[in-house]
Amino acid sequence: MTLTAASLLAGCGTFRSYREEMDAALASTAEGNVRGAIKILEKNNKGDRKDMLFHMELGELHRLEADHAGSFAALAAADAEVLAWEEASRLDPTRAVGNAGSFLFNDRVRTYEGHDYEKIMITTRMAMSHLARGDWDNARVEIKRTHEREAFISELRAAELLKVKQEAAEKGVDPSFKEINGYPVQSIETPEAMALLNSFQNALSHYLAGFVYEALGETGLSAPGYRKAIELKPGQDLLEKSLGGLDDRAAAADDGYCDLLLVIETGTIPGRVSQTFNLPIPILAYGSFVTMPISFPILPPRAMGYQAPDVLVDRNLTLPTAHVLDLDAMARRALADEMPGIMLRAFVRSASKAAAQYALERQMSDNRGRGNDNVGLAVALLAIQIGGVVVEQADERGWRTLPGQVAIARARLPRGDHAIDVRTDAGTATFGVQLSGRHALATVRLMRGQSFVTPASSPGGMPPPPAGSQSAGTLPSGEREPLYAEVDLIHFPSATSTSGRTLQ
Repeated sequence: MTLTAASLLAGCGTFRSYREEMDAALASTAEGNVRGAIKILEKNNKGDRKDMLFHMELGELHRLEADHAGSFAALAAADAEVLAWEEASRLDPTRAVGNAGSFLFNDRVRTYEGHDYEKIMITTRMAMSHLARGDWDNARVEIKRTHEREAFISELRAAELLKVKQEAAEKGVDPSFKEINGYPVQSIETPEAMALLNSFQNALSHYLAGFVYEALGETGLSAPGYRKAIELKPGQDLLEKSLGGLDDRAAAADDGYCDLLLVIETGTIPGRVSQTFNLPIPILAYGSFVTMPISFPILPPRAMGYQAPDVLVDRNLTLPTAHVLDLDAMARRALADEMPGIMLRAFVRSASKAAAQYALERQMSDNRGRGNDNVGLAVALLAIQIGGVVVEQADERGWRTLPGQVAIARARLPRGDHAIDVRTDAGTATFGVQLSGRHALATVRLMRGQSFVTPASSPGGMPPPPAGSQSAGTLPSGEREPLYAEVDLIHFPSATSTSGRTLQ
């Protein structure tokens, strides 16, 4: 029965290797072929109903190819899944502990509901998609939803952890992954991961909130955003100055300058890997133990990812960067936080298999003592053992197209055209922006020698046009004038290689 069920599950794609699929898509992206990466993603997700993970990956890939409408549509589909998860979790706060499939087979049969940092990044990316299309008001809406989602996750995880500890105590399970002999604890509990307040709040989202609220003239909401960013990433001079100079900037008259926020994203987030460990499982009914293979997700060692130390504007102005988001560390912290629930499900799942295996072995021993045939029992035992190996695979799913590290730089620049140089580990990424408002945002993604630029749009703030002239933002008669001016991409060559090393 176990072997048959495993074969059926394998046939329906339950045991597909998401890690290998996304490795191929990321390799295509690293070669500059984002369209090829999208084709790989779509090839591996042919069903009519696409899951949350597909939409997250698609949204990020569309963003890299500057398809902001496509990116937002995909992320909105993923967000709908998160909203459904939120509603279900309100009705049953402990539902995430496990379901029948995860207790019987493995966590891969569970509906993918996203890691907590991914849920926050969905609304953050949606806000950035709005900004890229000049819609700062709706970016504000997504920022507000981000704050609400953080509060919900915080409350939910506290209830879930309590439930896991209670169930583990009842079943005699130690939910500490440090007790797994051979588990690479040091790759999970890195100093960077353990320094985080949790696995979902990040300084980028809150700093972006402060910047958007400031651009919209809501300094009362902007200050808390900057303060929270400082709390999450202390010791960053840029964050401190952003908060300290807020009132002066808000009171300043329009002087023809634009406040540019540049977001610099590097690398990719690490992917989980399934690894099997042989662990003794107690058979309470017989007072004995059976060694069983149990798979748990691990993460590869932290890579030495490159972080741009500064940005050069117009070949003469150097802007220091501030590191505001370490998604590599958040992925590790998320796994550490999820491991008690993962272990509880794994041990409960293995206990039933171990009991069945032990009972068969005892029966076979009794038969040998009586001189009876053991062929049928041997086949049943082999089925349990093979089925256990086939079925026992850890969940490797995760939003792999996210960056590993994010830094920001900020400067007040005269409105008009500007050249931006970002030093990378594979050369210099050069692009241009055209600033035409009081605030603007642009993003550059550095990935294994490739660079992708996402110029955003800028709120108004331009001096009024001369009497009788037509504003650059005015539309034909009968159409509504856009609220914000555009920031256009001027020039962006690929990075020039100056090193044999590549970005991680």
